[in-house]
Amino acid sequence: MRRRALLAAAGTSMASLAGCLGASEYTITDVEVTSSAPVEFDVTIADPDAVIEHPALLDFELTTREDRPLRVRNTGVWPFGLLKLVDSLDTEGPAGTLLWTEQYEASDHADIESRRNYGTDSTHLVRTLDPGETVSETYELHGDGIREAGTAYVRGEFEPPIFEYTRDDTDGWRSFAPEIAVTIATKRLL
Repeated sequence: MRRRALLAAAGTSMASLAGCLGASEYTITDVEVTSSAPVEFDVTIADPDAVIEHPALLDFELTTREDRPLRVRNTGVWPFGLLKLVDSLDTEGPAGTLLWTEQYEASDHADIESRRNYGTDSTHLVRTLDPGETVSETYELHGDGIREAGTAYVRGEFEPPIFEYTRDDTDGWRSFAPEIAVTIATKRLL
């Protein structure tokens, strides 16, 4: 009886390992940000490797360059909202890979069951940044969501802008939609 249990466990382990051996692993080799707004916006690679054991990590950072407060709004989670990686800047609709942040689970305005099943309500989350203030958030890029190596782009999940901003109550809301190009290569297994 113990031998059958041992063989069953070994078979299950081998089957799950076989799936891992066929999975692709990726590394982020570069991130370029092109933007113009009253903010400094940067994306840096905190951990380049999207491998079976863990995701790659991207740090998003926003610093206001204004000499007066700047109001920033988004939906889902503040300040950057739900972000996705798409193959082309022309991509519309649900295509793309959701970038994950732990803020999703804590938000009252995001309904996140998994990286493939999620949504937000339409409540605008608005906060004010003082002159020179910086906010940041780390997002995960999981390898199972990457289709192939090459250049991909970050944009808002439900709207292309990353967020909207206004300088004061009399100024209208403006979209902040930088071009964020992420270069991904297939990771060579040793």
